[in-house]
Amino acid sequence: MPAVTPLLAGRPRPLRVMALVSATGANLTTTLDLAAERPDLLRVVLVASDRERAGALDVAARAGVPTWPGRFAAECGGHRACVTEEDRAAYRARAEAFHDRLLARVRDFERADGEIDLVVLAYHRWIHGRFLAHFRNRIINQHPGDLASLDGSGARALVGMDPVGVALRRGDTATRTSTFLVDDTHDGGPVLARGPALEYHGPRPPSREDVDAHERRQKAHSDRPVLRWVLTALAEGRLALDPSRPRPDGTAAVLLDGAETPPGGHDLAGDLAQAADPARLVSPARAAGRDPERAAGRDHGHEQDRAGTKAGAS
Repeated sequence: MPAVTPLLAGRPRPLRVMALVSATGANLTTTLDLAAERPDLLRVVLVASDRERAGALDVAARAGVPTWPGRFAAECGGHRACVTEEDRAAYRARAEAFHDRLLARVRDFERADGEIDLVVLAYHRWIHGRFLAHFRNRIINQHPGDLASLDGSGARALVGMDPVGVALRRGDTATRTSTFLVDDTHDGGPVLARGPALEYHGPRPPSREDVDAHERRQKAHSDRPVLRWVLTALAEGRLALDPSRPRPDGTAAVLLDGAETPPGGHDLAGDLAQAADPARLVSPARAAGRDPERAAGRDHGHEQDRAGTKAGAS
């Protein structure tokens, strides 16, 4: 079998990271904190947004990182306003053009300042077109659902805008965040790792407020650890893709230090169980609200227009 090349192979450290942001800046803060602790691993060199005002832009400015506000809604409109297929096609064309213009600006930045190695999403827009092609296998996103969870047809069960709500309403006893490589599907790229699972102890069925409160706790207990781990592993050259070994969901196998990982990528629950509060960390089976005997049944970013993923909204 031919050798598999690590993701970001040949790129000198520290990695030069760009963030695309839309909201408060929690994931950007995680990235900046890691860069401050490990300047040998990565450096955030640029932060761009789809909107003129966002908490994440303020976070970047305070850190001394160049910021590019955007005007996506004014330039492109919204997906929810689309009624016909023609409307949706026109909206998508405008969205692609917006990101093509962003890429042109990024290319100018790269010529002047140096190449960007990795894009971290905390973004509310789907990305298609040249931007996605330019950064192929170099864009990562956070998703607040377990993307290893498959439905009866073998498709991912927890994609879309409200994976935490879907998981809790279907009876899962815990939820967790997945970090994945962005491709031209919606929440369909290879999963690099999953964060620790956070148990849910609220009422059933959960209210919208219950779901939102649980998801806020999940950001600290699952989002932050898995993003830090993936950024470190990418910078250290530990992760690779092997398309010759497809996963059950059709994505390429993810290798860690040359060994194939499970369909959900590296599982941080095992790494962190000793250091974290054991009451909040559960096994992958329990994370799906099921016992091992029923394991075959199911496992347990994103925009208002569904153009990014909701975990990326941090």
